[in-house]
Formats: sequence, C-alpha cells, structure tokens
Amino acid sequence: MGQTALPLDGLRVLDFSHAAAGPFATMFLADLGAEVVKVEKPGRGDGARYMGEPMLGPIESDYYLALNRNKKSVLVDLSTEDGREIATGLARTCDVVVQNFRPGVLDRHRLGYEHLRRVREGLVYCSISAFGSSGPWRDRPANDIIMQSVSGLMGITGEVDGGPVRIGAPISDYATGLFALAGILAALHRRDALPEGQHVEIAMLDASMAMMANYIPSVATLGKTIPRLGRGHAQIVPYQAFLCSDGQYVMVGAFTNGFWRRLCDAVGHPEWKDDPRFGSNADRLAHRDVLLSTLEEIFRLRTRAEWLAVLEAADVPNSPVLELHDAIRAEQAVHNRVVQRIVGAELDVIKLPVESDRWSPSPATVPPVMGEHTDEVLGKLLGLDRERIDALVDAGVVARVEAR
Repeated sequence: MGQTALPLDGLRVLDFSHAAAGPFATMFLADLGAEVVKVEKPGRGDGARYMGEPMLGPIESDYYLALNRNKKSVLVDLSTEDGREIATGLARTCDVVVQNFRPGVLDRHRLGYEHLRRVREGLVYCSISAFGSSGPWRDRPANDIIMQSVSGLMGITGEVDGGPVRIGAPISDYATGLFALAGILAALHRRDALPEGQHVEIAMLDASMAMMANYIPSVATLGKTIPRLGRGHAQIVPYQAFLCSDGQYVMVGAFTNGFWRRLCDAVGHPEWKDDPRFGSNADRLAHRDVLLSTLEEIFRLRTRAEWLAVLEAADVPNSPVLELHDAIRAEQAVHNRVVQRIVGAELDVIKLPVESDRWSPSPATVPPVMGEHTDEVLGKLLGLDRERIDALVDAGVVARVEAR
C-alpha cells in the first residue's frame, strides 16, 4: 500500500508551552506532520533549555533537545502590547494553541481561550495546568516531582519497609502530555460538528492519578490502602523480579492461572498446581509471604541466563531487568528502531511510538535554537517585512536567533 501525507499535514500549532508536559505533546503533533511554532521569552526561552546537561550549545540541554524536535522557535515578549498583538496574529493563522502557564496568566495577557476564539473560528485551545483551572489548589506551583508526591504515585512506590520513591521517569509530565495529545486529536476530529472550536483542559493531578486506574476501585470504593511492595505488585502474585545466583534479576509476570501453572512446572513444583493455597490469584495474594519466600529461594539457585532459558521454554512471561543503557541496545529495541538519529546532528532521541501502513514520520530535525525562526515565521504568517521585524527587535518585542 502506498505512502500518503502525514496525518496532520497542513495543521499549524501555536505552542506557548514550556518545560515538559506541553512540549512532549507538541513534539508528537510535529512528528505527525503539524507545523509547530514555539513561542519563547526573549533572553531566556524555554526553561527546559537549562535543565540537564548542555549538548549542542550552552543553553541547549539534553532535556530540551529530547522534547523539541521538528519545531520552529520565535522569541516574543508577551508582556508588551506589540508582543501580544503578534501572538494574537499568529493564533489567527493556527488551528491549535497549547499552553501550560498557571491558570489566568494568558487570560491577563488577552491570549486565553475566550480572547483567541474570537479571532480564530474553530480554534482548539489546550490548557495544561498543575491542579486545574479552579479549586483550592488552582494557583499552586508544581512540577513532576510535586505531582508524583501529591497524586499518590510515590506513595505506592518503594521497598516494603522503606519510604516513598519517585518513579525515575517524569511520568506525571509525560502522562499529562499524552492526555493533552489525545484531547487535542479528539477535538480536531469533532471540528466539523463543533465549528466554534473547543477548550481542552488537562490537569497534571488528574493525569497522574489516571496512571493508577487499576487501584482506584478498591481504594475509593472499598477503602483499602495500597502498600509499597518494591519489585512486587499489590494485585497479582507472582508478578515481580527475583534475584538469581549471579546477582542479576529476572522478571516473572505470571498474571494468569495458565502462566502460573506453567511456572509451577518450570520451578520444579508441579504439586503447587493443586495446592489450595495457590489455586487462584486471590489465594496466592492471601498467601503472598509464604509463596514469595519459597520462590526467592528457588530463583537464587541458578543464574539469570539459566532462568531466562527455563522460563522461555515454559512460555512464562519473563525478561532480564535491564539498565537503560542496555535496554536501548537490546535486539528488539534495535529492531524497532526505538532510538533515532536526528539528521544534521550527532544526537539520538526517542522515536514517535506510532506506525502506520499509510505514512512514515519524516526524519526528525534538530530542535531549534532560541529565536531561530523569528524572521521566517513573522514574515510568512504575519507578512511583516524585514524593516518592521528590525524595528520590533530594536524595541525588544521580539528577538532573533542566538548562535548555537
């Protein structure tokens, strides 16, 4: 079947977002073919530029580079009247606006949804906030680690007798970005039925708690608490990593009775299949301690490589526990081309994890230097000539590229 244009070709996004959640969403919009115009503050830019280790320049960190490929950067001072006029003009040419300022900030600049919907019919406006646009915590500042803490994610993560542990990846940021992406695409799908446009809102708190959907029924309805179980799982046994004789861990995911019965044979205890203590997952949960202590002793008798071979032969879900540097080099990850090299730079980034038989993502471009596309965007979208842009630069309303 032949290749077609990217699904979002012809769509333009005005991206006021910064840090992680918003840029994560707009990066994937760009990967899917949208033209993403990233608006940054002159003299500073996106704060993510300073987070992490500098790579392509003194203010282009690995964190920023990971989330901003395929975008165009324009430097506009939204605190000035001319800057707000420019931003409003850009919004008039766009299909989508994405912003993650605190609630009310862009409204005060006359760049909120109620203002911009009047200048662009059918606008899809996506607001990302920490706690939502209303409520007692509306104005609190927050970031990923705060959200992991207050949502309960950290509360269920950690060793059995230890304290709460932050999930290594910024899961609250990325979950929020993915829900923003879903909301934007859903709104775009309904534009014919809702030609006046839509305001899509995503709170990081809501997105973070959605990551624990499987626990909510028993906690909210039955009043149960979810303990920290380290490498284990609160709802499934056995479903965790076991230490092997060589000091390496093997992960076992016997999440059905069928897999459980195969595991019994694999570990040399076929009699467990008829043991009433272990007959169902509920039984195994009730006898978690005795079952896991026995399995831990068994797994310490062989090396990880030996156990991987045994479990694979028994068709029990298993894997080695890999460090990230090993995970990206594992044969399946290499086959799937999970990591891609950006054209024109010695820079590797994660790929768009979506494939289609009708289109292929265009090669990733280098994330923009601050203000790299100011002249191009203001000229193309607003029709400003060089003289007018020069005057705006002299007035400090906009700024141009800073050398990489």
